[in-house]
Amino acid sequence: MTQQKRITDNLDAMLDVLPPTIRHAVEAANQKEYLLEIILDLGRVSTARFVEEEIVLDPKEVT
Repeated sequence: MTQQKRITDNLDAMLDVLPPTIRHAVEAANQKEYLLEIILDLGRVSTARFVEEEIVLDPKEVT
């Protein structure tokens, strides 16, 4: 018998606490189901990595 894995996430809860510019950029990418990670490294631009691509969420460096 094959077991199915159920994936649950709290992506919407996480997006709710991010700055609005970051949240809106992730939502505008319209690929939430393919989102792997959001990178918010100090001194670098914020980035989202998806299965097929990586996009800059805000051209300003994270401070």
